[in-house]
Amino acid sequence: MFGIGTGEIMVILVVALLVLGPKEIPKVARTIGKTMKDINRFKNDLRQSVDTEFEQYERDESSSADKKPDKKEEDKIT
Repeated sequence: MFGIGTGEIMVILVVALLVLGPKEIPKVARTIGKTMKDINRFKNDLRQSVDTEFEQYERDESSSADKKPDKKEEDKIT
């Protein structure tokens, strides 16, 4: 998890207990959990939006590639 071993997690928890006290740790843990949940939700929404836009772009590109240019457009090209 995040490249942190069990020993490091224990040290962080002991320091948090000393700094925050036993009454504040549940509040802080709850806040961290909610924040991580919100970040994951934002990340998933962003990923879904980007995927949707890329799919739409690919559809537009493939449909425009299937169309043959008009006679006027061919004359402009040559």
